[in-house]
Parts: sequence; structure tokens; C-alpha cells
Amino acid sequence: MTTDWESFVSRNAEHTADELELQTLATGDTLRIVTEHTHYVFRMLDSREADLEVSRTDRPTGRVRLSGCGFAFSSTFKPGRIFCGGRLEFTFRREEKMFRFRTTSVVAIYHSGRLVAAAA
Repeated sequence: MTTDWESFVSRNAEHTADELELQTLATGDTLRIVTEHTHYVFRMLDSREADLEVSRTDRPTGRVRLSGCGFAFSSTFKPGRIFCGGRLEFTFRREEKMFRFRTTSVVAIYHSGRLVAAAA
């Protein structure tokens, strides 16, 4: 029996360029992630910490920490990388509690105003 993450990887194996390594981000960079429903703009404070603005009022904003991307709806996770088709995950603090948020599928990744990847 093939799991959902194995199916995802086999379908997307040839799209390795549609991926961004978080360690390539630097203080002052802007990272824009477009998902199926929302635009996320991260103003990077370092390679993982950012101030976040979003296109919807029902999404987290403010200081966040980028984690990586999950494969489809599985619990399988690729830390330190963002890729088209994956579900971006980040953590944020509200009222002294930490929360984890996972987006819908990433459609496009822009880094400092330049397109890094877009889903076909």
C-alpha cells in the first residue's frame, strides 16, 4: 500500500527546483508565499524568524518562526525547506502560548521580489 506522502514525492520528484532552502534567507529579505487561498509576506529577521503579513484576517500575523513544509495531508515533514505543492508550516506565539499553523498547498514562492518557484 502506497502512503499519501510517497505518492506526493513520486509525482513531484522532477520538480526539485520548485523548492527554497530556509538557510538561504537572510535578515532583510522578503519572502512571499502564495497558497491556494492566501498570500503570506514574511519580512525576514534571520533565516527562520520573520514578521508576517497576510491577505486574510483569519490567519496568524506578527512574529513567526518558519519550520518547513509538509507533504500533502500526511504528517511527513521536510524541515528547513519550502516547496510548491507542500503545506508551509510555521509557529507563532499568542498570549504566551506557542501554536503551529500549516497552510494550504504552496502555489508559488517569491524571494526578495524574484520568483523562485511556481507550480505547473
